[in-house]
Amino acid sequence: MQQLKELFQQPPDDTPFTTAQDSTEDAAINGADAPADAPAADPTVYLPIKSENSLIIVMGILGIALLVSLVANLLLLFNNRALAQRESIYVQQADGTTAEAAAFDSTHREAEVIKNTAVRWMQLTFEWDNQIPGSEAEDQGYAIEGTTQTIPTEVYLASYLMDTGFRQEFLRLMGTEKISPGVMQGRIKSSVRFFAISDPRQVGEALWEVDIVATRIERDRNQEVAEVPMNRTITLEAVPPVEPVFDDLEPLAWRQQMYDLLANGLVIVKVEPLEVG
Repeated sequence: MQQLKELFQQPPDDTPFTTAQDSTEDAAINGADAPADAPAADPTVYLPIKSENSLIIVMGILGIALLVSLVANLLLLFNNRALAQRESIYVQQADGTTAEAAAFDSTHREAEVIKNTAVRWMQLTFEWDNQIPGSEAEDQGYAIEGTTQTIPTEVYLASYLMDTGFRQEFLRLMGTEKISPGVMQGRIKSSVRFFAISDPRQVGEALWEVDIVATRIERDRNQEVAEVPMNRTITLEAVPPVEPVFDDLEPLAWRQQMYDLLANGLVIVKVEPLEVG
């Protein structure tokens, strides 16, 4: 009993005790076991800590991502500011009204424009008669330099859709080997029958190919005399369009048609036979 009194009279220890610890110690002091139904204390769970190297890698990746995001946002900001400061361009139209001009790729051509230019060239080149295009007058034709041959004016017009490099050779070939003298005499006429026209394939910068499957039908007066396959692959290139100004009474109709052809901004740089299986 004296020992118990001395124990309770001692100053409390600085170390804190839990209720479970107090109960256990009291039971030990009193010589009695802890109650059977007392819950056992939960074991302390320690969370694993990642290694220092892994943590450094993660922080590095986050830092790089933040830097890339910052650079992208700065570029977007500068681009938006440049667009906001760009002055609008206005043009005056033929009727006197003013409209805002929009920027566009000068080498772009719509697929239909490319196809129509190729088809128009085929018609001018291989549809022959002895009438001046756009009039009822008889066509005197165009004399090929260095030969005694004459070709229809329409064929001459078609040559303006061709690159300068082989335009003259094209005219000589048409006059000496392709077009019969009976055309300029008014006996023979021809027309082109189209069976298939492919969509343009872009094969280079401002360069497209169009495949055409067709035949040329020749007639001698009122009788058909030939149907010749005219399957071709035509390569076209974008060039600056020509927009001339004509008087209301332009005396040469073919000249106006020539500039109308060039208004599409396309020239033919190659014509090759097309193999049809």
